[in-house]
Amino acid sequence: MSGEALLDLGDRAVASLSHGEAEVIISETRSELTRFAGNEIHQSVAERFRHVRVRLIDAGRTGVGEVRGHDDRAITLAFEAAEDSRRVTAESDVSPLPAPTPGDGDEPVAFAEATAEATPLGRAELVSIITDAAAAHQVNAYGALSTTTTTTAIVTSAGLRRSATATQASLVAVARGDDGGGYASRHSADIDALDVPGLASEVVDTCERNQGATTIGPGDYEVILSPYAVTDLLEHLAWGGFSALAVQEHRSFMRFGEKLMSDMITIRDDARTNEIFPFPFDDEGVSTRPVTMIDRGVCSAVVYDMPTALHDAIASTGHSLPQPNTWGPLPRHVAMDAGDTPWRDMAASVSRGLYITRFWYVRDVHPLRTVITGMTREGTFLIENGSITRPVKDLRFTQSIVEALASVVQVSRERRLELGEGESGVLSPWLHIGRFSFTS
Repeated sequence: MSGEALLDLGDRAVASLSHGEAEVIISETRSELTRFAGNEIHQSVAERFRHVRVRLIDAGRTGVGEVRGHDDRAITLAFEAAEDSRRVTAESDVSPLPAPTPGDGDEPVAFAEATAEATPLGRAELVSIITDAAAAHQVNAYGALSTTTTTTAIVTSAGLRRSATATQASLVAVARGDDGGGYASRHSADIDALDVPGLASEVVDTCERNQGATTIGPGDYEVILSPYAVTDLLEHLAWGGFSALAVQEHRSFMRFGEKLMSDMITIRDDARTNEIFPFPFDDEGVSTRPVTMIDRGVCSAVVYDMPTALHDAIASTGHSLPQPNTWGPLPRHVAMDAGDTPWRDMAASVSRGLYITRFWYVRDVHPLRTVITGMTREGTFLIENGSITRPVKDLRFTQSIVEALASVVQVSRERRLELGEGESGVLSPWLHIGRFSFTS
C-alpha cells in the first residue's frame, strides 16, 4: 500500500478521536530473504506485514496500543488497547505532540526500485557469485541476502502528516575452511550497488589467510580495526553517550567542550547522507537534523527527542524512538569522518600489532567510562615489521572506547556502510589505534 493510502487510514482514525490527542503510526513492510549454507541455497522466504501503533494522550496520562496485521479492525483494536492502557496509567509529565514544520517532506529517502522489485531468482544469482567463488577455492560459504521495502506513515491530531518509503539490501557472508573462517558484508538501499564480486573475493581471501591460527598472549597491542569492528565502537558510543537523556541522567561520557579523543576523530549523525540509508523523520514525525557529536575530538553535541528537548528548552533534533520510552533519543545515521590514509597502507608503520576483521558478542562493562568487552572473530592477524603476516587465535578484549579513540594514529580515506545490532546504518573507516587492551 502506498504512503498516501496509509496516511488516509491514519486520517480516518484520528478523525474518530472524541477527546485528547492521538498519534497513529502505520508501517507496511515487505521482506524477502535468501539464505545459503555449504555453498548451496537452502531457504528462500518472504513476509509482508503491517504494524499499527497508536498513542493516546489525555488528562496527563498516556496509553499505547500496538497491533500487527492487515485486518480492517487493526486500527480500531490498537485504539482500544491504547485507551485501556491510558486509563490505568499514572499521571505524569506528558510531552506534547510535535506540530508540522516548514520544509517537511523535502529530505532524501533511501529508495531503489531495483531493491523493491528484487526477485528470488535475482537474489539467487547474486548468491551464486559467492558460492561459486568459495567452491573454486575449496571452502564453504554461509550467509544470507535480504531485501526489505518499508512504507511508514505518521498522522497526529496536532496536524502532522508524513510518510516515506525506504528500501534496504543486506548481504552477509562467512566462509569456512578446515581450520578457520572469514567474514564480509555489504549493505545499500540499492541491491545493484552491493558489489557482490568484491564481497566474494574478500570473504574467500580472509578465510584462506585465516587457516591454522596460532596462539598469542594477551596484552596491549597496536591495532588496525576494519570498518566491521569500528562499527561496534561507534554503535556503543551512540547507545551510551550521544543521547540527551543520558546526559540529563548523568550516565553519558560526554563533557561538552572537552577534548576526549584524537583530533582526527569527528563523529556525526546525518540522516540526509546518501550512503547511510537516508530517512526524513523520526518516530515522532520530526525532521531529523544533522548533528556533530564529536568535532575533531571535542565533545560537541547530543541528539534530542521532544521530551528531552522540552527539558532543556530547545528544539528536537528529530532523533526520537517510539514514545514514551525509557531509552531516550538515538542517533541512527552515524558516520565517522574519513581520514587521508589509504587503508592498505596503514600496516606499514606498525612494528608489531594486530589486524582485527570484526568483533563479536560486544557488551557494555561500564557505560559511563565506555568500557566494553567482546571477542575478535573470523580474521585476526599479526602485524610484524609493517606487514600482515599470519593468523592468530581470537582474543577477548576489555577496552574503553573513548580511550581507544584518543590514541588513534591514522584514519582511512575509505569508508564502508555497515549495520549495527539495531539494524541502523553506520558509515565507518578503518582505524589505526595506538593501544588496545586484550585480556585473554
